[in-house]
Amino acid sequence: MSKEYNQIVNLYKFNINFSKYADNNLMDMSPDYVIEKYNHWIGFTPTVEYNMYTPDDMINFLHKYWKRWKIFDKYDKDVKNILMYLYSTQSLQAIEMFSKFEQYIGPVTMISDVANKRGLHVLTEKVMFEVIEGNSKNLKVIFREMKLRTLV
Repeated sequence: MSKEYNQIVNLYKFNINFSKYADNNLMDMSPDYVIEKYNHWIGFTPTVEYNMYTPDDMINFLHKYWKRWKIFDKYDKDVKNILMYLYSTQSLQAIEMFSKFEQYIGPVTMISDVANKRGLHVLTEKVMFEVIEGNSKNLKVIFREMKLRTLV
């Protein structure tokens, strides 16, 4: 498969690992685990500057998250943008994932393109490919955009 396809698959693996569609709850995932999985599937330090502003719809989530994990000071700058990305892309819609990734993390073209990274349960992997298949029309647009960006 192409580099772009591998990058999108890795993005989906990252998202689905924290998705309600795979019976996972983002609130239950520790900041250490979020960073570990981010590094595994995404593989680059976020390039978007730390976001001081928190969108209104995320305030309650982040407040509850930091209260639960009680380590706000240690992780806020490392995890906040990643959490905002994951929270805003819970629907797993390809176009939304693409735009929110660039808003909160950095260029999609920087995602690791290593194929067949392990780390998801077999049933979760199946859900991931079903979601990708359901977004196939939107993925064509994203692939074209990614290829254009690599040419520029």
